[in-house]
Amino acid sequence: MGTVGIVVNPVSGTDIRRVTSTAGFMDNMQKARIVRSILKGLEAAGVDKVVLMPDFYGVAAHALWDTPSLGVETEFVDMEPEGSHLDTVRAVEAMTSMGVGVIILLGGDGTVRVASKASGETPLLPVSTGTNNVVPYFIDGTVAGLAAGMVANGLVRASEATYRLNRVKLLLNGELVDHALVDVASTRYPFVGSRAIMDPGLVRDVVVVLAPPTSIGLASVAAMIRPLYPEERAALHLRLGAEGFRVRAIVAPGVVEEVGVEEYRELRLGEEVVLGDAMTVELDGERELQVSEGDEVVAIPSGDGPYILDVPRVMGVASAEGLLRRTRV
Repeated sequence: MGTVGIVVNPVSGTDIRRVTSTAGFMDNMQKARIVRSILKGLEAAGVDKVVLMPDFYGVAAHALWDTPSLGVETEFVDMEPEGSHLDTVRAVEAMTSMGVGVIILLGGDGTVRVASKASGETPLLPVSTGTNNVVPYFIDGTVAGLAAGMVANGLVRASEATYRLNRVKLLLNGELVDHALVDVASTRYPFVGSRAIMDPGLVRDVVVVLAPPTSIGLASVAAMIRPLYPEERAALHLRLGAEGFRVRAIVAPGVVEEVGVEEYRELRLGEEVVLGDAMTVELDGERELQVSEGDEVVAIPSGDGPYILDVPRVMGVASAEGLLRRTRV
């Protein structure tokens, strides 16, 4: 039968936006409860084995300790956590090499972005525990476990239960240095600092590949102009500024602002955009890269992002085909 991986980002949902906005705090005890629900869903789906990342704060370990009667074999990836994003990369690399059928992630957009560096063709099922959550699901852990388990066990074919995201490749002086799954932007923030983007007035060029109408952050600005859905093979380039028109957007939880847009245009996949006025570069809601004067920063939207498990589709197949029914005895 199937194997499923679980990665918990222990610091998701804890950044400075708890001070500067109304974003809620997701503590690690709640994450452990979500993992317990996921494990019970995986057990109900008949999964044989669960592989977990040994996170720096012991969230996954606590969840296992608090679920003593679990009828599923479990093991941790053989690694020593460092407490950085590299833990996720190393864990996902190990899980894919072990042949897991699905990797469940607890985090926000940034967690999915980091995991996608190593996930290859293995489907990801992101469960929201972060701040900016354009990609992750707001979903009960039990449902996530059931859906992941049915795909890992082959009851629902992955090819029929996943969709592929676009991404934005980030090039610095001609070299690919990173990518984003929602948006990339040049900012006038001089340092990476606290990472969060709280002042859209310090943002210049934005390239967006995912912006459903319910988005928050810079994707919300795009969504109020031209929504972008996961199944679309399109992107949008926005140039923010005082001239032009204004869009009322949700720039952070509880923070609605009018953002100036000088111009915008739809992009083809593969079309290069030079990001101007960059001191730092934002990826999926957080400043990640500091730029020196004279550096050329280029964003290229592409269609080769990670595979995401379509939970409603999986559960719909389960219902239509009676996968969770039992005959009377």
